[in-house]
Amino acid sequence: MPRVVFRSRFNQVLSIVAWVALGAVALGTLLTPGAFTAAPGIVLGAVSGAALVWALLWSPYVAVDDDGAEVANVLMEYRVPWAALIHVDTRYALVLHTPQRRISATAAPAPGAMTSVRAARAHRRSEAPTQPGVRPGELPTTDSGRAAQLVRERWHHLRDSGRIETGVADRIPLQVRPRLTAIVAIVVGVTGLVGAILLA
Repeated sequence: MPRVVFRSRFNQVLSIVAWVALGAVALGTLLTPGAFTAAPGIVLGAVSGAALVWALLWSPYVAVDDDGAEVANVLMEYRVPWAALIHVDTRYALVLHTPQRRISATAAPAPGAMTSVRAARAHRRSEAPTQPGVRPGELPTTDSGRAAQLVRERWHHLRDSGRIETGVADRIPLQVRPRLTAIVAIVVGVTGLVGAILLA
């Protein structure tokens, strides 16, 4: 089965809105007569802000393939082989439980109170009935619910087809590494914003 990547819809929409706004500010400054003295600082600030938006909002993801699940948070990336996974939770966010650690996914937060109410209403209007006691974070109309469904479907499919070794979770190592591209984007973005303030 192919690799599937999940990103928060809310974060994607927010990123696009932010990029459009930053681009409009930079373009408006460049096209405004007499604003050339302020243009370098504003354009630098817009580009720096765009880099931060990418690193903090757009880049986090959850991915699954036949070898395991991958959680890419802002600064760190975790690779969880299926044989190491013992539980999937959505209380505060999508969390993958292993004997070594619990890995929370930035890309799949559980909904807040208002979002939970809207998600529950939308789910009741759908054809699928809600089981009593289901957490709002489990609803398929939420980021945490969609990501959890993605992980569980692949995990259960491989387990049921006998492709995951059982009883060895505590002996399976996890892969943990820093996300260098996102870290560089954050450093460049913060440095650029400081530079933009100094140029203002």
